[in-house]
Amino acid sequence: MNQLILASHGGLAEGARDTLSMVLGDVQNVHVVSLKRDDKDPITKEVEALINSFDPADTVYVCTDMLGSSVNNSMVELMGKRSDITVISGMNMPLVLSLATATEPVRGAELAKLIRDARRGLRNCAEAEEEPAGAAAAKRAHVNAGPANIKLARLDYRLLHGQVVFSWINTVGAQRIIVVDNDAATDDVKKGALRLAKPSGVYLNIFTVERALKKMPKLNTLGESVMFIFGNVHEMLEFCQSYKLDEVNFGAAANHDGAKPVGGKDTSVFLDDAEIADAKKLLELGVKIYEQQTPTQPRTDITEL
Repeated sequence: MNQLILASHGGLAEGARDTLSMVLGDVQNVHVVSLKRDDKDPITKEVEALINSFDPADTVYVCTDMLGSSVNNSMVELMGKRSDITVISGMNMPLVLSLATATEPVRGAELAKLIRDARRGLRNCAEAEEEPAGAAAAKRAHVNAGPANIKLARLDYRLLHGQVVFSWINTVGAQRIIVVDNDAATDDVKKGALRLAKPSGVYLNIFTVERALKKMPKLNTLGESVMFIFGNVHEMLEFCQSYKLDEVNFGAAANHDGAKPVGGKDTSVFLDDAEIADAKKLLELGVKIYEQQTPTQPRTDITEL
């Protein structure tokens, strides 16, 4: 398996791991080593002890805070003595999320691409980034015509965010994300924010329920792997009444007055009476419902409400 060591001055690495656990859930393959203000010795011995505790077949990545720092310099020296680690400087969340979720070793050209994609996360959000000329056409050329392969239909009031971008999309291999949310689809500011969050190389559509239904015949000619994200239960029901989905993932619904938790022990799904009534109608349509926040967490089937 891949083992990821986050190494930094102060609390940066610890904070990054905490963020990872919020996005991904269980991150037992991610480890933290920090150089504190008063530490006199480098972190080398602590990192080596960690590496020696891993299975010899594991692939080890050490992500450091910044190029040229004492932490990075120590790790580069260690890499010179050991061929079983890869040191990457200037870690950011896109980088560590991608490495933490990789199921196979990432090397060579693939690692170089991952680093390039992580750099793209450094953006002036006030300016749109244009896709290179011909890139969209090149991606389209690899799509085989045929019905859409709906990999996941998810209820998530946050729409497109970290858990979706770095966890679910990689897990299901989605080529296109379709956000179905009447509010977001009619708000240019919200649409702009969602487009900024879109991962590289994946198509994104933001539709009202009505427009999403009208687009289904076209979608079923593209042969793509598709992920749907619905902002609320009522619009998910409205969609399924015209275009039935086999099953839906209840990922997150905000806690609010009159709502109660639905699903497993650590659920992030909170539904009030009206939302529960809509969910019951989904079940009556024959749509299977399950609660699961991240791919690493257990799936809880919801058969009655």
